[in-house]
Amino acid sequence: MKQCPPFVLRPALPQEFAFAEEIYINAMRPLMLQLDNWDEPMRRAAIRRSFKAADSRIIVLEGRDIGWTQVTERDADYNLAQIQILDEFCGLGIGSAIIRDLLRHAAHEGKTVSLSAVRTNRAIELYKRLGFVVIDPDATPIIDMVWTPPSRQS
Repeated sequence: MKQCPPFVLRPALPQEFAFAEEIYINAMRPLMLQLDNWDEPMRRAAIRRSFKAADSRIIVLEGRDIGWTQVTERDADYNLAQIQILDEFCGLGIGSAIIRDLLRHAAHEGKTVSLSAVRTNRAIELYKRLGFVVIDPDATPIIDMVWTPPSRQS
């Protein structure tokens, strides 16, 4: 297993929405086109409504902004609303490291972690390896997944 390069998560600023939006659109377009379900104005409106700078972090590698993540804390849950990394930096273990850190934090607090993903997203296999389970296997095109800390599993 190769070593994950050192990266930094820094707070996102409201004016960085355009950066987050473009990474989101570039990631979602091919996934939704596979499902013949691409509506760019609708996707842009969705990300505009859901982007919360206060819950977002920019992923920085060697001084370059390479992605972003948005995690919303709720009473008994953390929702991993977004994790988007530029294509050329995918597969380096950065996303895995970010999610593992979130899972450690959630386990310490006894909270679950939830997320939603397009059914055709290759990251679903990563989520499963990290312990997420699909809530409704028949849902489409978006599936919901949840990770439960060991202390709360029955």
